[in-house]
Amino acid sequence: MYGRLLLWGILCGATVACSLRNGASDRDPAVARVGESYLRESDLERMMPQEVLLADSAEMAEKRVSAWVLQQVLLQKAQANLDEATCRHIERKIDAYRASLMVFSYEEKITRQLLDTIVQERDITDYYEKNKDQFVLKSNIVRLRFVKVAKDAKKMEALKKGLFDKNLGEGDNLYEYADLCRRYADNYFLDGEKWIYFNDFLREVPVKTYNQEEFLRNYRNIEVEAGNYMYYVSILDFKIRDMVSPLSFEKERIRGIILNQRKKTLLDEMERDLMDEARRTGLVEYYGDLQDEKTDI
Repeated sequence: MYGRLLLWGILCGATVACSLRNGASDRDPAVARVGESYLRESDLERMMPQEVLLADSAEMAEKRVSAWVLQQVLLQKAQANLDEATCRHIERKIDAYRASLMVFSYEEKITRQLLDTIVQERDITDYYEKNKDQFVLKSNIVRLRFVKVAKDAKKMEALKKGLFDKNLGEGDNLYEYADLCRRYADNYFLDGEKWIYFNDFLREVPVKTYNQEEFLRNYRNIEVEAGNYMYYVSILDFKIRDMVSPLSFEKERIRGIILNQRKKTLLDEMERDLMDEARRTGLVEYYGDLQDEKTDI
């Protein structure tokens, strides 16, 4: 850290000296000044990335200082030339943004402290059964296994035969086959219980098809030759567009929906409690036409 500060000091030495003569702190000297605004070493340190090579730090510091100076010159020019009404409008927007940011930060703190993030399987299943219309597929999905293997690889035929074996998922067969893939295959995917988008699969395996739905209805075991590799694919199941998506494919999405609902309920209850307390303690008071009205938040 001392080395970086020393480099910045050398880089901006003349400016620092000028700034110190104009009231900058000896303990946190300035590296640049624009009007009455000072950029201090501590400010510059915060602008720098956490990890930066010593050889690059001087150049990077110079760029940060130059950017700050330009921004301050533009800002001070704007302040001198914008009319009072525009400045008041900007200040109101800044106040509104600051208030929104503080409220958001407080709500996030309350959520972290109080939100129940454990979602039971029965809650996910219940939501799925009651809201199936929300889970209509927009893309085709599949359950499959595939192996990519070099044409000159040992055990290529064993890999092909094993993948197309209808008993692959039974007993220890899959574990033994996975060990074979680890030793001889270039790439493989064996989780036949997991649904994936068919388009994602096509980015991994060079299968050519102009009609995905027709392809999925007619093919189960597929061999594809491309360059120096063979691809073996076993399609176990599929769902096409406009069909209801399977529960296992939607679990994480449903979990997020349930958590968002809980978060909204928690924040709504917090807001009602705060408003009730504020009215009860006299923190909130209405005047004029609103005096006798009840305001719901």
